[in-house]
Amino acid sequence: MTEVELSKNIVEKKPSLFGMIFSPSEQFERIRERPVIWIPFIIVTLIGLAAAVIGVLGIDSSAQINQLGLPAEEAAEIEASMKVGMIIGGIFLAPIAVLFSTVIYFAIAKIAKSEVTFKKMLSLNIFIYFIAGIGQLINTAIIVAINGDPKIMLTSLNSFAGADGALGGILSSIEIFGIWTTILSALGLHKVAGLSKTASWTIAIVIFIIGLIFGAIGGAANEMLEGMSQF
Repeated sequence: MTEVELSKNIVEKKPSLFGMIFSPSEQFERIRERPVIWIPFIIVTLIGLAAAVIGVLGIDSSAQINQLGLPAEEAAEIEASMKVGMIIGGIFLAPIAVLFSTVIYFAIAKIAKSEVTFKKMLSLNIFIYFIAGIGQLINTAIIVAINGDPKIMLTSLNSFAGADGALGGILSSIEIFGIWTTILSALGLHKVAGLSKTASWTIAIVIFIIGLIFGAIGGAANEMLEGMSQF
């Protein structure tokens, strides 16, 4: 089979979510020619929901709620509301994350004079989020199994450091699946949106650094709230 025939054979097939694990470049080429939306979108949403359900069923939040000193009935209502909120959040997390990242990357691509369509960019981000969703599911399942701290991703640097505050937020944001999706974002912007390698890597790294900044802010805010709750 010639190189041209091999390339034609690749793009005639639909992209595969599980192919993102071992052959992401091939999937990006397929997305460029035949973007798919709905089935992958449903799958990543179900993965997020599964992670949320595992978290709700396996993580006991009663100890934290009891620290508030509320009556038993009111504490039970708050715990039930938290669990319902986690499940609802699990349903909407993937769609919101995918749509938000798609809008950002699509706007950047258009500024860079790319001819990529919104559909292709949406398909790209769904496939990239699949890896993030798998990471979320794996982390949640292991945390539940070992009765770990649900606030610390086991695949992050903070699982070793155990830092609090802004530093803890930064270290929690530096984790295997986050780095993996950053690399995939750079490759996808190059393959699907047609941006240069330099531009693609620059954009992906800048977005990653922004994530670290938000992680630091979130960590500092959590530390402050925990300090206030002790008074």
